[in-house]
Amino acid sequence: MTGTQVSAGLALLLCLGCVQEVARSQPVGIGDTGPPLRHTATAAPSSPTPRAYPVAGRIIANPANPQWLSYQNGDPFFLCSPGDPEGFLYRGFRNPDGTRDGDQASLIQKLGETGANGIYLMVVRSHGGDGDSSENPFVNSDSAQGLDPNILEQWEGWISEMENQGIVAYLFLYDDGARIWDTGDTVGPEEQSFIRGLVDRFEHHTHLIWAVAEEYNESYSAARVSNIASEIRAADDHGHPIAVHKPNGLSFAEFGDDPAVDQFAIQYTANDADGFHDAVVSAWNSAAGRYNLNLAEGHPDAFGAEARLRSWAVAMGGAYIMHLRWDIATSTPSELEDCGRLVSFMEATDLQRMAPHDELAFGDTDYVLADPGSEYIAYAANLSGGMGLRGLVAGTYNLRWLDLASGMIVTQSGVNLPEGDQTWSRPAGIGSELAVHVEWMDPPAGPAGDLNEDGVAPR
Repeated sequence: MTGTQVSAGLALLLCLGCVQEVARSQPVGIGDTGPPLRHTATAAPSSPTPRAYPVAGRIIANPANPQWLSYQNGDPFFLCSPGDPEGFLYRGFRNPDGTRDGDQASLIQKLGETGANGIYLMVVRSHGGDGDSSENPFVNSDSAQGLDPNILEQWEGWISEMENQGIVAYLFLYDDGARIWDTGDTVGPEEQSFIRGLVDRFEHHTHLIWAVAEEYNESYSAARVSNIASEIRAADDHGHPIAVHKPNGLSFAEFGDDPAVDQFAIQYTANDADGFHDAVVSAWNSAAGRYNLNLAEGHPDAFGAEARLRSWAVAMGGAYIMHLRWDIATSTPSELEDCGRLVSFMEATDLQRMAPHDELAFGDTDYVLADPGSEYIAYAANLSGGMGLRGLVAGTYNLRWLDLASGMIVTQSGVNLPEGDQTWSRPAGIGSELAVHVEWMDPPAGPAGDLNEDGVAPR
């Protein structure tokens, strides 16, 4: 460990329904700190506190770095959520007018209380998909009769409430295998009317991501999918992100340069969290700044602590995550809250300037996301020694620690760190499964990480 131990000052302990000041001295093992360290510990809440939504306008592909999504005003956005129930829109008894008498409202409420922030939705599950013949939005379930305004109005209510809770409608046009119009590589007039009708109805929502088709090549060519994405892009006046999902694998070569496609919705199988991390880092490198990544379907299913490890491994590789078989109804609050904590932590950083930089891991750090020379997120799944980073620039930093299992946050402000490779001990209250956000508070003028002040940030 480098540096000398210092004393922590006043700790402010916020707990459920109480505010309590506790003076204590705590060795933290950080280098020459200069002035006394300001140390704030925030007790783990019973569940993450959701942000007030809607915020910062709609979600978009970040114009400066399309490998991340952001809010329209530039604030970071992160997605960690259930990847089910795919049949959300069709849960419950079908009424004569086509609407449903299901539990959708209660599922939205349950999810909104946890901070997890997305639902994986299918518009068409009939016509070869996983649903029955009624699972589509047409009058009398007949595509020839057009979109049913009663069904769309009910969906509008659910999506509006999702938006109020900060939950993204990850809206697939077609379930895997579903195909209504057999028009080869082209989008015919009937399908064009369907697409434009859907987009016109829901494009005003801020928390919306379009997805063309699940496992698209079960029913469509790449050219057809590209044309469908182009129709969505042309119809959408608000520039919502558009995703394409494909069967198991990491290649997205057929859509990598498609101007209408913003996100690769990945399906992948790995043995453990490290395997998923390595996979998404490989996919990040292949994306080369052109599109962002979402592990939308990871196999095998993961729950509890295993799912939390996978979520963080994927996030630290530069991808969003949606968990297969999390149907909300039977999902435990703790699983959903784990996602909510990940969302809150990532959105409190300048995430859209970061990239995977595992080569900067030092000590017992496993993975690193960083804007080198300015801001870092370090993660460890089972820390036994010191948490560390390589090649830090000398300066004053703020450190924000998160215990991933409990939600405890400890913030250390105004920490003076010397140049070079650094390790430090985790604060009291932070367990061995943790992350720390390390932010340089006095960078030189120019872009973040512009160490030689030439106006260019290194990458």
